[in-house]
Amino acid sequence: MTQSEPRPFPLITTYLRTAAERRQWTLRYQRVVGPSRSEIRLLGGRRRLDILAFNGMKMEFQQAKETVQNTHGKELAHASGVGWVFCAINQHSNADLYVFRQGGSRVGFVWNRAWTLIGECNGTIWLDLGDSPTFGAHVLLEADNFEVDGKRATGTGVLRDAQEFCYWMRDGSPMIPYTWTPRAA
Repeated sequence: MTQSEPRPFPLITTYLRTAAERRQWTLRYQRVVGPSRSEIRLLGGRRRLDILAFNGMKMEFQQAKETVQNTHGKELAHASGVGWVFCAINQHSNADLYVFRQGGSRVGFVWNRAWTLIGECNGTIWLDLGDSPTFGAHVLLEADNFEVDGKRATGTGVLRDAQEFCYWMRDGSPMIPYTWTPRAA
């Protein structure tokens, strides 16, 4: 999908300035799967699951650093199979989260002033980078290695197109790696 093609899922893709915009970020992803697979109450209503993906993966969406502290409790409540999607649009826009090509579809990243509790997540981690001028599209970084040293995180992963990610959550469509060509300096 190119930037000129219509986007079937109207996601938040640019810098988030307010709490209302951060809430909209999660709500837009929940609209992808619909009300029957979002805001699911667990444990007698004491815990809430953001999204249940087509393949049964439990998905939690975190829009701000402050919400990351609940990760361990949520993982315990959901028992297993939790996927974490973190809104890193602002951090990528501010160049605090730098992503670079490693080879093929592999990328590396350096995140200064990282949300260090992300490193404690046991499930799959995606970082939503928003509309990235580096990649020319709205992408998510699926991190398969996340190392924290103080306030700095480094790691590796694969980029995913945000629209394909939505189809994967909703229908189980395969997610192929997003390929990009670095722009000339």
